[in-house]
Amino acid sequence: MEEAHRSRSGSYSRIEGFVFLLLSISAIVYSLVEHHLAKVVWQQSPYLFPLLVAVFLLPLSLSLIRSAAKEEGEVTPVVFLVRDTVVVTLATLVYVMVMPYLTFLVSTTLFLFGLFFYLGERRYLLIGLLSVGFTSLMYLLFGKLLHVMLP
Repeated sequence: MEEAHRSRSGSYSRIEGFVFLLLSISAIVYSLVEHHLAKVVWQQSPYLFPLLVAVFLLPLSLSLIRSAAKEEGEVTPVVFLVRDTVVVTLATLVYVMVMPYLTFLVSTTLFLFGLFFYLGERRYLLIGLLSVGFTSLMYLLFGKLLHVMLP
């Protein structure tokens, strides 16, 4: 497939940053209000994960706004590869469909291994360590420490 090229200005990045900032703040407020109304402990709250995602998104959005201010006058080319997007989207759909059969640990490890390989990494030991390590970390953090039910 052919690559589509477009340019992206600092103002577009700034708008993107503000949108993510608003989403982050909105998600934080929503999670805190709904958790308070649910009257459950944080370990059992369904609003804990959205709160964590929003808290991590906040500094990233601020960083995007700051980098957009530095690039205000510059126009940088952004390459959008249709083939890569389609492959990753299809891989994600397959991942979601096989997860009930292979469990979270196995399907996530295979999914990450496949994506790392597709994205060009050829050091199998590194791919294995990253795939198993990240999946194990998520399992321990969410499944064991926070008692969040994983798929």
